[in-house]
Amino acid sequence: MSRLVSVEPGLEDVKDHLHARGYEVVDMLGYVRPIEAVVYSGEPLENSLPGAANAKNTVLVNAAGLTPEQVAAHLENKLG
Repeated sequence: MSRLVSVEPGLEDVKDHLHARGYEVVDMLGYVRPIEAVVYSGEPLENSLPGAANAKNTVLVNAAGLTPEQVAAHLENKLG
């Protein structure tokens, strides 16, 4: 089963890379199904998605300054 990851709009290179590595990637905005991880960039997540930063068992990865490969490595490390 693939891992379900929500990625902020504008991080298309990260979305493409994660999809190629077998992740199920969805757009962050408007997605309500429980997810395993959120990839975002820039301002703190709680400012753009109230409550998301406190979600239990959801991995948060700030992609600011990271390559798609580094984002994938963070996810693999945190999700196992």
